[in-house]
Amino acid sequence: MATAMENFWLAQQSPQIGALIKKHLPWLQAKQKQLYDLLNNVPQRFILCFFGFLAIVNAYTMRHCLDIALTHIVAPQERRTLVPNFDQIKMSEFNIYKRMEQHRNGSLTSFARRKHERLGYYDWSDQLQTFILISFYVGYVLSHVPSAQLAIRYGGKWVLAIGMAITALLTICTPFVVKWGGPVALMALRLLIGLSEGPTYPALSELLSRWVPGKERATLGSLVLSGSQIGISMGNFIAGLLLHRYDWTWIFYYFGICALLWFIGFVSIFLCYNTPAENPYIKVMEKEYLEKEIGLAKRCQQKKATTPWKHIFSNIPMWALISATVQYDWTQLQYAAEVPQFIRDAKKQPLLENLLNGLQNQMPYIVNWLLSVLSGVLSDLLVNYEIISVTVVRKLMTIVAAVAPNLYNSLLPCLGTNEGSDIFAFCHCAINVLGSYYAGIKLTPLDMSPNFAATLMGIANGIGSLTGIVAPFIQRSFGGWPRFRVLRAILWLISTLLISGEIQPFDQLIPLAGESNKSA
Repeated sequence: MATAMENFWLAQQSPQIGALIKKHLPWLQAKQKQLYDLLNNVPQRFILCFFGFLAIVNAYTMRHCLDIALTHIVAPQERRTLVPNFDQIKMSEFNIYKRMEQHRNGSLTSFARRKHERLGYYDWSDQLQTFILISFYVGYVLSHVPSAQLAIRYGGKWVLAIGMAITALLTICTPFVVKWGGPVALMALRLLIGLSEGPTYPALSELLSRWVPGKERATLGSLVLSGSQIGISMGNFIAGLLLHRYDWTWIFYYFGICALLWFIGFVSIFLCYNTPAENPYIKVMEKEYLEKEIGLAKRCQQKKATTPWKHIFSNIPMWALISATVQYDWTQLQYAAEVPQFIRDAKKQPLLENLLNGLQNQMPYIVNWLLSVLSGVLSDLLVNYEIISVTVVRKLMTIVAAVAPNLYNSLLPCLGTNEGSDIFAFCHCAINVLGSYYAGIKLTPLDMSPNFAATLMGIANGIGSLTGIVAPFIQRSFGGWPRFRVLRAILWLISTLLISGEIQPFDQLIPLAGESNKSA
């Protein structure tokens, strides 16, 4: 007997097309049957979450590829060294954590200051490079809230897909713009890339609110949203390997093509849909389960509701969400910004040594992702077995994510560059424990307002991304991150105390079937 998916496929084909496929492309028909058999056994919400995870991975690799390539595009400038014998350090002793501390205390001298054999460097000032990097975040911030409204009105699938496709094409065009357009054209291009990548989190939040039930929210939500850590890790690692053999242009070609392949898989083989009701592959049992837990029948009527802006911005947990997002984005930007400048020096090493050092240096981000997934699983267990409430578990995970980075920033100045193992341990701890953030406050837009999760995510993530614009000027004008350590620690604590995992009043324009049953 034909499965429901096979019947759907046959219903979409005219007899002429079916006859042509059967006669000339029998292998395609066999592959289609294998695909449908596979899809019939995999829950459709898992497939959607897998593609959502890959979307964020691709978004972050394309976001940070210019940060990495810029050290190879721009002619290195000589820096004054405060350590007379620093040039005598052997390349075999290269370690990112020692270099991070030297960068912070101003004693870092790049090996790239030595004689260059390659041509094609561009003489761009530090200030111009800063404007090039922040131009992405200008566009990124501006597109968050509008894209959230589009996702709520028309569904998250195509908002996400179109944004990623445009980002991929613009990323592939970056080398040509650098060579033929100059820095002004590059700033304009990065602004457009930011505009097209801004819809990623709001669109995914809309999809997750339609597909992920509350019982699995922390597990699947943290799995998807923490793809940024794998994106940063893969971006740095793969870029380092590409630069070992090719020039910087291949970074943009490689990551742009990967994103286009994701786009093809996401939209062309009919795997992902805006809601379970639109998905012809979903089993009846899974569809009924999602309708019961999420209340999709009632939520579909909410599609044209007016966004309650006044109630959202007067909500205290919403401001706690914004504040914590700013602190996290600042912390993540701090760590991510300190890595690319070391990749240029690592290129001088043999391939095997470069590979091993690359794995070591990116390991914190990989462990961060693993811990984010584990913290999501733990959060769901604690909530589902009614050990603690959703709000308490979100606060617990958020405060765990806040403590280690602040402790690391406080103790790092006390460590000397000779204490490499201590720096290594503290940096690992700081970046790793940040993973619990994804099972904490990152999920609160879905908790607070399933109907307007995309809007809440767009507001919080958009304002949080302002750190990408402000942080470079703070780094250059006020002596770096340490001066704001106490203020940020206080804001982390206040935000943690004020966040909420409960549905907020502004969401209850139409009660949700699944959630109202729980509250009863």
